[in-house]
Amino acid sequence: MKIGIITFHCAHNYGAVLQAYALKEFLKSSGHSVNVVNYRPSYIVNSFRKFNPRYWLSRNPYKCIIRLITELIVKPIRIRRWYVFESYMDEYLDLYPYSKENNFSYFETLVLGSDQIWNPKLTGGKFDGVYFGNNAKCNVISYAASSRFESLSREQQNYFSINLSKLKSISVRESSLADLLQPLIIQDINVVVDPTLLAGRKVFDKVAILPKKKKYLLLYQIGQWSELNKLAKKIAKKLNLDIIEISSHPIQPRTGLVQTASPNEFVGYFKNATFIVTTSFHGLAFSIMYNKQFYCLKKNSDSDLRLFSLLDKLDLQGRFLELGEVPDYGFIDYNNVNQKLEKVRKKSMEYLQKAICSN
Repeated sequence: MKIGIITFHCAHNYGAVLQAYALKEFLKSSGHSVNVVNYRPSYIVNSFRKFNPRYWLSRNPYKCIIRLITELIVKPIRIRRWYVFESYMDEYLDLYPYSKENNFSYFETLVLGSDQIWNPKLTGGKFDGVYFGNNAKCNVISYAASSRFESLSREQQNYFSINLSKLKSISVRESSLADLLQPLIIQDINVVVDPTLLAGRKVFDKVAILPKKKKYLLLYQIGQWSELNKLAKKIAKKLNLDIIEISSHPIQPRTGLVQTASPNEFVGYFKNATFIVTTSFHGLAFSIMYNKQFYCLKKNSDSDLRLFSLLDKLDLQGRFLELGEVPDYGFIDYNNVNQKLEKVRKKSMEYLQKAICSN
């Protein structure tokens, strides 16, 4: 079967490109011909351009000067990151060209997701119809689509009600999103695991590039957050580990900061880590996939919903620390975790296989 995937594959974000790769590889392993549709909306690609005046312009002259100086420092990092992400997409994602006139009739099934494709904060301030399969003349399903809603406005409810009704099968990544959407439509909304966990370590071991360093605490966060940095230092000191941090965007260099890792190297850092501290959903997913000891830190925002949903499925709520909470350094029993993960993974596989054949 010919299958197309539409997702946030072109964001220079480790979780985005790796979940796209994972879903493609899982479907290929089931005997399908699979491509990631190369839909590159301006609201995504403009955020990761090599050169963009927005990186340093400001109405405040003082801030403008500071930003310009900072940009001159990080510019080589930004360019290098651009190339490693674009190279990864070209090599691993089997891209299929996108055009506005395309009705996707080349494919028998179009899969929407995973990632936060239904989050208007990330899609230019409004819902993007492409991520709802608008105009597609084939079987359209979603897999592990995500957002960050705690509640829906009447307008948002109407949009979901109309556009989700066009899908043959629907699945989301978080239970909280399923609870919001289920009253709006007749179709059942399934909760499934992220593609990275669906594909599993067997897929990622094939592309992982391991670092030379053997013992370290890996820190991965979206942005920079002082509370997480403090937690990482506390745990690293307790366990006598050096800290390696993978940055999610270009910042001023400092000791232990890795800024131009390829997605392959990103996986290798997780696979080789002794301990992991993160606020990232995919940082959590890779920690669990590689059976690592870890802690997440609550940010007390809607971004916590994504992490809590996964931790709750696997009975790992104790690894989600409140601000200021002291870690107990308890050991994660991965025998139990892996059993629970395999159950939800099997359920996710069954959903996907049935949904693909529903046309």
